[in-house]
Amino acid sequence: FRLELEFKISPGGNSGIFYRTANIDDPVQTGAELQVLDSYGKEKVDKHDCGAAYDLMEPRVNACRPAGEWNHVVLTCDGSKVSATMNGQAIIDMDLGNWPEAHKNPDGTANKFNTAYKDMPRRGYIGFQDHGSPVWYRNIRVMELK
Repeated sequence: FRLELEFKISPGGNSGIFYRTANIDDPVQTGAELQVLDSYGKEKVDKHDCGAAYDLMEPRVNACRPAGEWNHVVLTCDGSKVSATMNGQAIIDMDLGNWPEAHKNPDGTANKFNTAYKDMPRRGYIGFQDHGSPVWYRNIRVMELK
């Protein structure tokens, strides 16, 4: 599928876009998350900044706009391949097959996931995280890939 949307976050805000979530009562451990965070202007981004595949891969560039401004995201999931663009810039390009062990990223760093990402569901729910910060989503479109 391809998920396209716009979001804006409040100053200091934190949220996320969950996808392929198998259990809506446990989205963190049964799905994946594209991080939504007020990290505009941060030079060296990590696996927890805006646009990251949360705790798995940092975005290639910090493409988010300042808090209060709209950001455009396109997330594409095709089998084990996941890619994302933000505001026209490629930020994520990953193959879940490169995560063969639970709690371990391909670069050797730890992650919090009890299931190896290669074994995560390829189908599931899409959801928006409520982390206590005001966040807005609009123009949400999902397209099935043929």
